[in-house]
Amino acid sequence: MSHRLSSRFRIFVALVALGAASFGVSFLAQAKHARGKAPASTDDCKTDKDCVLVPDDCCPCSEGGKQHAIPKKGKDAYEKERKKRCTDTACTEMASTDPSCSQRPFCGAGICELGDAPADAPAAP
Repeated sequence: MSHRLSSRFRIFVALVALGAASFGVSFLAQAKHARGKAPASTDDCKTDKDCVLVPDDCCPCSEGGKQHAIPKKGKDAYEKERKKRCTDTACTEMASTDPSCSQRPFCGAGICELGDAPADAPAAP
């Protein structure tokens, strides 16, 4: 009986370790992706109008991509860098279903962020 319990315990420990390892890999991948972007400053914005939507990578939402919010004052520099970086990227001709594509930019604690628009708010241009 104790041998059977011992082998079940080992299997349990192995599964927990596997789960923890897969979580760690996912967490590290997200952290690496986040490092690729410029760190947000807490003085990016004062109002929601100070923030704009831009494609998250090379492709916009209208071509299968994602979007994120940045300060309006940094949009031109961001678009210039993005066009340079994405010259050889081909985007799909389909609308994205990523949740970011239905969100709006807002200023939260001085940082441009994405969020769901209130039900009574007009759609973003």
